[in-house]
Amino acid sequence: MDRFHKWMVFAAVSVAFCFLNLATFTSLGVVLFTMAGELHWSMTEAFFSFSLLGIACGLSSPLPAVLLRRFGGRVTLSAGAALLLAGFALAAGAHGIPAFYSAMILLGIGFSLAGNVTGVALIASWFEYGSSRTIGYYLMLGAVGGAFGPPVVEAIVSHRGWRGHWELMSAVALAVGVLCLICVKDRPAPAAVDREEISETDWTSRQAMLTPQFMLVAAAMAVTMFCITTNSSVGFSHLVKLGASPVIAAQVLSVIAITATLVKGVSGKICEMISSTAVLALGLAVQALGNLVLAFASSPTLQYAAAVIYGVGWGLSYVAGTVVLLDYYGRITGARILSVVWLITTAAAAGPAAAGYIADHTGGFSPIFLIYAGALALLTVPVWLMRQPVAKARLSVGIG
Repeated sequence: MDRFHKWMVFAAVSVAFCFLNLATFTSLGVVLFTMAGELHWSMTEAFFSFSLLGIACGLSSPLPAVLLRRFGGRVTLSAGAALLLAGFALAAGAHGIPAFYSAMILLGIGFSLAGNVTGVALIASWFEYGSSRTIGYYLMLGAVGGAFGPPVVEAIVSHRGWRGHWELMSAVALAVGVLCLICVKDRPAPAAVDREEISETDWTSRQAMLTPQFMLVAAAMAVTMFCITTNSSVGFSHLVKLGASPVIAAQVLSVIAITATLVKGVSGKICEMISSTAVLALGLAVQALGNLVLAFASSPTLQYAAAVIYGVGWGLSYVAGTVVLLDYYGRITGARILSVVWLITTAAAAGPAAAGYIADHTGGFSPIFLIYAGALALLTVPVWLMRQPVAKARLSVGIG
């Protein structure tokens, strides 16, 4: 029966994460283009909603860990779906900026509750063996929504208008919520979860977050998210400035997303075959190379090459960063402190603004990609040399 339940849980959290990626960050720009024109919003007003979505998502990222501990995964996912439903409904009826901004805040919090913090925690609790590869599959399925979100949403907006799009997203959010209520079941835990955590890993969340290894992983994930956020927002303009046609620029961005999606699917298995720390370091190094090539990719050959290289690095880093936390600190503590990592990555919302500032003063976006390449390269060496920390509790036992 456990086997049936765990795959039902996996299916539900994967559908939820795929929908989240399709309907929010990766496709928001498509809807904003139409909304801004019809409602006469400036580009600054319109695209601040993107930053607001990211800030709300990042700042609310500790909430899932709290709700998971008190109410379990089923309630947390369902609450996230309810907030998504409210946010999409509010966006559908918006006539001005305040209502739409409020909708983005609701969507950001809903993303946190129904997203990968909750999904990874549930998968880690149900899949004692093979959790790394299962998390990789989960992140891959989520990325499928991001890869195909823009064309799907563009088709919906073309046929139903932007209000019709948000109304349809409301209906899907309701369906996802019902699916989570039906399919998600929390795995029965020992009487004292905190005691289980200590006995299994010797780590408390606070101890884990004070280790240099956690700080390095958090920094690696933060820089990765800076790259992803900036690429999503300015990558198209950067490629056009380098001479790419709009068609080629759009294709290059799609290649990045599709490559990362495929790599995420195999990264979990790779982390079971070799050290997840080595996979994370490799991902950072490949990302650095991808950013370097992307900075000067003035021909279609270089642009597509940069897309594949960067996509591989993104996929490896994104999965391995999560798996390292579980390997180092245990399934329970590792899943909990993942929310703190995503809180730290809220800073990535500043990436597009920094890229715009640099472009205004230098005439191009290449410097921001070089900065990211340098930061990733600097992190690669200490991550490669990083070793699994030893908990103080375990040291005390050894000394005694």
